[in-house]
Amino acid sequence: MPFVKHEELGTRWHTCHRELRWTDFDQYQHVNNAKYLEFAQDARMVFLRDVLTEMDIAVPPFFVRHTTIDYPRPLSPGENEVAVRSFVTQVGTKSCIMRQECRDSNSRIVCTVDTVMVGVDMMTGKSREWSEQDIANLGLFLIPVEEEQEAYS
Repeated sequence: MPFVKHEELGTRWHTCHRELRWTDFDQYQHVNNAKYLEFAQDARMVFLRDVLTEMDIAVPPFFVRHTTIDYPRPLSPGENEVAVRSFVTQVGTKSCIMRQECRDSNSRIVCTVDTVMVGVDMMTGKSREWSEQDIANLGLFLIPVEEEQEAYS
């Protein structure tokens, strides 16, 4: 089952595994930084499919507005796959933030992707406010995070 319950909050996160290919690695034998965005996008699509098929919940239509990526450690060629854990960290009136943590085989975070997603009206293509049901559905995956400020030297 791709959904894991967050016992303390009663919400859940989703995990998707992706096999690493030799084309994912750069000349320094680390996963190329651009590949992490692909991992996150693929995992987001699997998340949406699994929410619909396994939980029978409609995910509101959205478009990606902004993405921030942090790379705390490299993913090396000794790894066979990457696990991407997806959950929602904030829900506003028109947008939400999805966090995706790429993890190695020891469950260490190798990359964090935060994506601002804005609700969209499919008829007009313009942004729209979330409905009460949209907010309730997104809330099923809400796991707030405390931001850690890391100093770079």
